[in-house]
Amino acid sequence: MAAAFAPLRYPAFRTLWIASVLAGTGSWAQAVGAAWLMVELTHRADLVAFVQSAASAPVLFLSFLAGTLADLYQRRLMQMRAQLWVIFGASLLMVLCLVEVVTPLLVLALTFIAAMGSALRAPAWQASIRDIVPDRDLAAAVTLSSIGFNFARILGPAIGGLIVTVTDPTGAFAFNIAVSILLLLALHKASYEQPDSLQEPGTGIRHALRTGAHYVWSNHQMRLILPRATAAGIPASAVLALLPVLVSQRFSGQADLYGYLLCSFGMGAVASPFALAHWRRSYSPETLFSGASSLLAASLMCLGVSTTIALSAFALMIGGFAWVIIFTTLNTSVQFCAEMSYRGRALSAYMTCAFGGLMIGSLVWGSLAEHVSLRLAFSSAGAILAGSLLLRCASKLPDGRDV
Repeated sequence: MAAAFAPLRYPAFRTLWIASVLAGTGSWAQAVGAAWLMVELTHRADLVAFVQSAASAPVLFLSFLAGTLADLYQRRLMQMRAQLWVIFGASLLMVLCLVEVVTPLLVLALTFIAAMGSALRAPAWQASIRDIVPDRDLAAAVTLSSIGFNFARILGPAIGGLIVTVTDPTGAFAFNIAVSILLLLALHKASYEQPDSLQEPGTGIRHALRTGAHYVWSNHQMRLILPRATAAGIPASAVLALLPVLVSQRFSGQADLYGYLLCSFGMGAVASPFALAHWRRSYSPETLFSGASSLLAASLMCLGVSTTIALSAFALMIGGFAWVIIFTTLNTSVQFCAEMSYRGRALSAYMTCAFGGLMIGSLVWGSLAEHVSLRLAFSSAGAILAGSLLLRCASKLPDGRDV
């Protein structure tokens, strides 16, 4: 138990972790606002699901550039500048809502713009973890980072749902702006810097992009991890992409029910570090990944046939538990196999594959739910995730303990 929270002993990690949780809370509150705003503007399932695609697309297109910048420049300053962009996107969306000129296309466009800041910040934050904590606590720190992200899924949706219910989606956007400012202050205060040994003085961005792409491609362990990240991301995206549709169409619910079900997902996610702290000592990354993928596949199939809120909440809790184990296992494997000078680019390549899968999946499952049925969309995602486990025959995840 103590080992799972050991990284919090380091002041810089603790400060930035707490601030990142707050920022994630704001992002999820805004996600509730944006998704429910889309439900109010149009009841088309594909457009509602496209909100997640708009939030994931910047990671696909900007992540490798962001990882390159994180390897070349000070990661703390990179995070600060990126968070300013989040504030810009959220502020613009809030203003357009206040003047009542927002349209479904604008919701998608401004969701994309705000997500650009998060896409630029994420590789710098992930690469900073190994700058802040020693290797003996790295796996626990990566898990805590994932848990912090998913803990925000408990608080953020609850706050977002409450704000949207009491006021309107504009309040959720304002909340995101406020907590983003808190993250800026924490980054300004944080007393850590990227070691000079990780810099590439005089290296141009274009050259760094080329060398980073070559490193990722030539690294055998990365070639094992990246296909699994994409194959997991495509079906896993169905959970959050279709949840607003599940709430509004199957249960005729409002924003508060959407927040409640997201909280169920987050509760399962927060329970995962306690299991991971014990299971890591006994099971390989491949075993953890495959077991969690099987659980998430079952959760998706259950959501496809569920006709009660209680059963859906239980399925989402199991899904949240499995989701964190899947993506934490992948992230930790990348952290251990990447050389320090290429860590930002390696992590960004992983994020590009994982979030690319999330974006593609959101488009596919939203279209399937709109033109065929919600049940088939959930069931197909679960079946594909289960089938993707066959990749372990050709791309078994490396064991970070042996790297």
